[in-house]
Amino acid sequence: MRLSARNQLTGKVKSIKEGIVTAEVVVTLDGGQEIVSVITMTSVQNL
Repeated sequence: MRLSARNQLTGKVKSIKEGIVTAEVVVTLDGGQEIVSVITMTSVQNL
């Protein structure tokens, strides 16, 4: 995985709802905001 300062946010994973191919991940950022992302199950395993 390639990381840069442009694609990094600091927070904690609040929840993961796993599907067959993808998962919905809710992350609470340090400022209290929440973001939701749909990622592949392979990416979930790499968290």
